[in-house]
Amino acid sequence: MSLRRKALYLVGAIVAAAAVGIATTVISVETVCVADVPTPIVTSEFGITDPGYARAQGDSFLTFPEWYIVHAYSDLAAVTGQASESDFHYLSSIAGFWRSLCRATRQAAGSGPATSDQKLTNYIIGFSFTAEMALQGGYEKTIGAMSEETADGVKTAEDAFNLALLKDYAAFLYQTPWYRYPFAAKLGQFWRETPFVPSVRAVERRFSLSLQYAARAAYAAVIGHAAGYDPAVLTIRSVVTGLPAAELAAIPGVTAVREVKDAGGAQGVLVETERYAKFDAFAKELGRHAGAALGEVAGNQRILVTIVVPPGDGRLAAFDGLPIFSVQIQSRPGARRVGVDVPVQSLVQDIARFEAAGYTFEHAYDY
Repeated sequence: MSLRRKALYLVGAIVAAAAVGIATTVISVETVCVADVPTPIVTSEFGITDPGYARAQGDSFLTFPEWYIVHAYSDLAAVTGQASESDFHYLSSIAGFWRSLCRATRQAAGSGPATSDQKLTNYIIGFSFTAEMALQGGYEKTIGAMSEETADGVKTAEDAFNLALLKDYAAFLYQTPWYRYPFAAKLGQFWRETPFVPSVRAVERRFSLSLQYAARAAYAAVIGHAAGYDPAVLTIRSVVTGLPAAELAAIPGVTAVREVKDAGGAQGVLVETERYAKFDAFAKELGRHAGAALGEVAGNQRILVTIVVPPGDGRLAAFDGLPIFSVQIQSRPGARRVGVDVPVQSLVQDIARFEAAGYTFEHAYDY
């Protein structure tokens, strides 16, 4: 058999194995990670039928896997700052993604409808994340670790640049899709601004990081082009109770749309805010106004939030939500990220309860 034919057989075997692995994973999630109750129908209690207002309640839970990746990169940046990329547990991070996807999928199925787009997104990013972490981990645990040993604990200029990029990238992801990060520009900056002092570690880092930034830039261009046809909606509408429209309109970033009533005649105000971190800030701001609460968010009555529980806290303090998963945080040994299914109407009060108990409210997953 010729070398060319052997190579083709090898590539074919790898592709076939990958296809089998992908199919097996998808089937496992869709058959094992299911709820044993029917998926309920969710409608606005305030009768709001504005186009674009209602969003699938199940998607609140299914957006966590996307954010898991955000948290993973933040954790990677922190571990790199404390030690190096070689000390990060890449396989544990991969396993955590799929465990959280399973539990989020199960909770979503019992909470309300979820969109097929969100499910597809989770699988695409999940397999991409798995491949990236596996490749990077395989490299950092071998060649990267060996080059690190030659540096005697001294960080090179290349190490410093990459640490700054990891921190910047992790912060960027909290408000902006990953594919908009300027990897290509960062690669140019890396070569222009990073002084080269010859050493084994410097040469290895310069080569590996250049390859990594270039590959990410190329992949981001492909994903960004595809996403450009269906860009993410960056605003969301909610109903606030216990606060007049004029006072709501005075909060920066909040647009009071109109007053609304539920079936029982209770009044609220339909408002529009930005999503993601800005929505978290809005929910926390409501807690500073006596009597203010959320009546519903995008037509939904339940929402996933995550809190960070410090080391040594074996039990969660009482609150209105239901804990559904717990993920260890590598850069903070003993600390864990806990996902909680919370009633929207108690979200504002629960945020205050979390923080009073010594936990850190991290994020509300806004569909």
